[in-house]
Amino acid sequence: MYIYRKEAKGGVSGCLRCNFSDWSGGGGLRTVSMCEPAGGAVQRAMEAAVRVRVLWALLVLLVPAVVGEELETVEIRLRGGSDDNEGRVEVLYEGEYGTICDDEWNINAANVVCRQLGYKGAVDFKRSSFFGPGTGQVWLDNVVCKGNESKIGDCSHRGWGKNDCNHDEDAGVICSTEVRDDIDISDRYVSQVTLRVGDIRLRGLTKRIPQAEGYVEINYQEKWWPICADGWDYNDAKVVCGQLGFRDALTVDLRKYRYERPLLHKDAWLTRVDCTGSESTLTECRLERLIQGTVSLPCLSNMTAVVKCDLGPRYSGVSPTTHRKLSAITTQPKFVRLKGGANTGEGRVEIYYNRQWGTVCGQSWDLKQASVVCRELGYGSARSAPKGAQFGQGHGPVWLDHVVCTGNELSIVDCAHSNFSATSCTHDHDASVQCNVPDLKVKEKIRLSGGRNPREGRVEIQRGRKWGIVCSNSWTYKEAGVACRQLGMGYALHALKEVWYFEGDKLDFVMADLECDGTEEALHFCRYKSWTNKGCKSHQVAGIICTQARLPDLVPDASQVRQSIYLEDRPLYLLYCAAEENCLASSAYQMEWPYGSRRLLRFTQAVANFGKADFRPNIDSSQWIWHQCHAHYHSMEIFTQYDLLSENGTKVAEGHKASFCLEDSHCYDGYEPKYDCNVGEQGISMGCDDTYKHSLDCQWIDITGVPSGTYTLEVIINPLRAVAEMDFENNRISCKLNYNGYQVVANECHLGEDELLNSIY
Repeated sequence: MYIYRKEAKGGVSGCLRCNFSDWSGGGGLRTVSMCEPAGGAVQRAMEAAVRVRVLWALLVLLVPAVVGEELETVEIRLRGGSDDNEGRVEVLYEGEYGTICDDEWNINAANVVCRQLGYKGAVDFKRSSFFGPGTGQVWLDNVVCKGNESKIGDCSHRGWGKNDCNHDEDAGVICSTEVRDDIDISDRYVSQVTLRVGDIRLRGLTKRIPQAEGYVEINYQEKWWPICADGWDYNDAKVVCGQLGFRDALTVDLRKYRYERPLLHKDAWLTRVDCTGSESTLTECRLERLIQGTVSLPCLSNMTAVVKCDLGPRYSGVSPTTHRKLSAITTQPKFVRLKGGANTGEGRVEIYYNRQWGTVCGQSWDLKQASVVCRELGYGSARSAPKGAQFGQGHGPVWLDHVVCTGNELSIVDCAHSNFSATSCTHDHDASVQCNVPDLKVKEKIRLSGGRNPREGRVEIQRGRKWGIVCSNSWTYKEAGVACRQLGMGYALHALKEVWYFEGDKLDFVMADLECDGTEEALHFCRYKSWTNKGCKSHQVAGIICTQARLPDLVPDASQVRQSIYLEDRPLYLLYCAAEENCLASSAYQMEWPYGSRRLLRFTQAVANFGKADFRPNIDSSQWIWHQCHAHYHSMEIFTQYDLLSENGTKVAEGHKASFCLEDSHCYDGYEPKYDCNVGEQGISMGCDDTYKHSLDCQWIDITGVPSGTYTLEVIINPLRAVAEMDFENNRISCKLNYNGYQVVANECHLGEDELLNSIY
């Protein structure tokens, strides 16, 4: 509420002293004094000015309540257009905006959309993502309208969420600029503009990385506009910070901003913002803007909204110039994690409960639930809440179902949900998130050169104003994955160690002995030995090939290993073919064949593909290697690595399994087998698994001569990472083995990625 009173100060008559609420929303009063010499005309003019401001104050309180009722009935919006009357059509369903497929899209449907938005009709209709692809769900497909329907949902369609489309087929419209005679369409409320991450920024008094404090500005029609501070409070600041990738908002010291240039009425694009704090984007808030040439609310405070965002432990002190390593934070135990994503802050949501990781059902999943997860992990709000296992299927139980959040919970488990594991949901409904993350300005610090296309080439990084290369002596898929992430180019398809055919200009320095744990947001945050100008040995220069394509994700079955493991003493005369394929320990080749035997640790190995693409051998079938003894081809010479480790981690025995028959042994509900090595094609289809029985040759470790004791068995799938996957961290099984010299017992078998929490809790 604004309170005005007139006072006389000192020897001056006719002073007006106006007190009104602090524009920061932090409480307290601000005071403005307006004085004149004794007279009367000026005094009366100033009193009239006060009355005008009182009227505007009343309008601020009254107008939103009226127009807000109209806004709540709007269930459709346009995005991506150059003006309010055109864009990609997005509809609201189950609390989430999604797109419409352009199958059968025509002018009749466009007319319905435009009339629903308050315009007289459509000028044109657009197909094939003319205004850019959307995100999230494709809610409607095969929409057929007569043209006189009141809402697009009243037209004929396949059903909400039922479609065979992707976002390359999103429908759009161009509406007439003339509004309907029976509707008062007010531009004061912004309901047709999407404010994405890149459309919002903080203009600080000083530049920092990341920029977490400053004036709030939004980009509209290629121009940056400030926001009026009238009514600005913590809830508004929280939403802005969340969209910029920060988990929360803090109290800002406004004293240092008071003497900055005041905000002129004509400069404010938004004159009032009203958020509840649970919104994922500023677009979801009630927004009011100043319209030139029409009656609209002015910016009473003449000040720009200012926010200060909470960096949290994940991003405090982070900068690509300080080379601060993030792994000390990101490897700390958490009960919620993201899996399968290529970029920071995205992936399948997994929860640790009852000593086991499980997933969340996505049937009631939306931005509100996703934002709780993102903030819990130290990021901002969610920019997308994908369903349908977009980042691959999880394994183990589906822990949570029917999750409903208010948006203010500290953890996803604080939201309302069904009892743990009390769900019939399957993993093809696994929920995922894509979080807003702070801009660390790391993309500008890396580039590729010499490649055949923009997604491949020699890796070059910036230090100061100079550019250098990376030596590949320790270059693996982990480092390549970080480089692709830093470039924003998706997953690493190949980690190249010799890029002589990608050679470019000689640069000033090299980064030597680089090692990443794979979670970093930039190569600058990884461990490295030194910067030098001596160059790399021969052509050992790091390169990458990145991909945005969907990839497979192999996950071995730990229970199969535990249940099937046993010992066999096998005569040498039955091991000639195994010896030819190098499946025995070195001591076997010193024996007098065919006399004697070897002690084999045997087990069944089942490997499922829970990714979003088929797993295929890394080389073409024309290059497969024929093995005469077993009379079959090897499509991958080492498909699995087996290691037996002592209690201090020393390798005491090892084995390997070639991919002589990659095929679909079993498929889950909804998936059909595709690969049968008897026909010639090898691979593991999405949603299927390949099983190597314990009775097959080389499905063992030769442990002849290994003394009794306690050991660790490790089974590693795709150990050379010859085929790109969405996630390599779930490729290893670890089991504890008790071996007394006559028999063996396996226990505590689990995926290797789960060791940290299992060892602590």
